[in-house]
Amino acid sequence: MIFSLSECIIWVSLFTAEFVAIVTVNLLSIILFIKNRSLRTRSMHLVISLTVADMLVGALSGGVSRLLGILQDCRVVKFYLAQWENDILYLVLLLFFPLVSLTNIAVISLERFHATFRPFRHRLIKRWVYVVAIAVVWIFPAVIRVLGMLYETRYMYNHLYLFESYCCLCLIVTFVSYTSIFFKSRFGAHPQRHCAAALRQRKLTVTLFITTLVSLLLWLPYNISVFLKSTHAIILDSLSFSEYFRLNYSLNFLFFANSLVNPILYAIRMSDFKKALVSLFRRHQRENAAIPLNRY
Repeated sequence: MIFSLSECIIWVSLFTAEFVAIVTVNLLSIILFIKNRSLRTRSMHLVISLTVADMLVGALSGGVSRLLGILQDCRVVKFYLAQWENDILYLVLLLFFPLVSLTNIAVISLERFHATFRPFRHRLIKRWVYVVAIAVVWIFPAVIRVLGMLYETRYMYNHLYLFESYCCLCLIVTFVSYTSIFFKSRFGAHPQRHCAAALRQRKLTVTLFITTLVSLLLWLPYNISVFLKSTHAIILDSLSFSEYFRLNYSLNFLFFANSLVNPILYAIRMSDFKKALVSLFRRHQRENAAIPLNRY
């Protein structure tokens, strides 16, 4: 056993609580998006896709794949997987949905870039364009995962290079998009500064930038560790077995937390989302109060 039983229980409890919170919060957000038409604008379609991906991160990538790995590391359960079963568990369940989430973040940044630099054309974008964008968001990570499985079978660690290259591409796209938006908002002309629609778009851009920044800050430490692992960095080789697993679990905890923060920031920053959330809880309280109690 890598850790003591008490430490294993702590890790399992922490990750279980995190994954339950991820699924609960994102599922609640999806319900709000479905029940409130005002939240289902064209720009929010990508946010809804991101919310679905984040929910699946908690349910499958974390709840199934990561927890099984921790239980096996702690020798709480013992099971042996064939190579193809390990590929599905690690390369598909553990990494696919986080990649969908990261791709979604990059595509959202491109959409905000277009809304900032081409506001008139952006208003004329048809709904089918967003449908195609969402399809791309889910198809590209699937292709990366399939290639990763092939590389894992033939060339050890090459799938990590592929994973890191794709992550870097998404991060570069996101960074360039929001950097351009910042300079445009800061130093560019604002002919529609007082237009209500323009102000709403600008507030949405700021909100999505904040959620993206927080998500990426939680994502980066894990990706740096994957890069160091793929390059056989001395800093990781110097760690003991238990120290390496503690570091890995800690970075994994932060990595999965990026799927939890988005709905919380939506509730803080988006007035429509906050109103819908308050309305949902008030309606639930009224329905509970309307149920008569049986008296004996």
